[in-house]
Amino acid sequence: MKNIFSSLNGAVTLSVIALLSELWRAFIDFQHEYSNILNGTGAVLLSTLLYTVLFGGWAWALLRTLRGNRASLVAAFIINLIFLLVIPIGTLVAYCPSPCLTLWPIMELANWINLLFGSLAGIGLAIQFCQYKAAGKQPLAPDGGSLSA
Repeated sequence: MKNIFSSLNGAVTLSVIALLSELWRAFIDFQHEYSNILNGTGAVLLSTLLYTVLFGGWAWALLRTLRGNRASLVAAFIINLIFLLVIPIGTLVAYCPSPCLTLWPIMELANWINLLFGSLAGIGLAIQFCQYKAAGKQPLAPDGGSLSA
């Protein structure tokens, strides 16, 4: 388990799993929550475009991180924090505290899975950022080390 956090490939893999779990939650949210709130076609179009841009940016940041780009590592970490920690924690604190009986058990399961994978991905990305700083700001390497210039 330590290897998955200490290697760049492992951290990106955790982030991809987190992205997929958030995509699953977005489908649930759009079906059961946003469909009631966003009655107009224009509002639905804008929200789906926003989600598409954010998911695309997240995927792009993960791909660039695998190529050794430090700014993309930071972007992936920030997007991870927004999608997978702020949204589930906000849901637990303000919207529907656990156990959430709204759409039981699907929404409760989606929220806790997002929190779990978001936390794991955040830890993995943070470790990669710390390894990057400790390596003297050399480019990231997929095996957890640094590429020589």
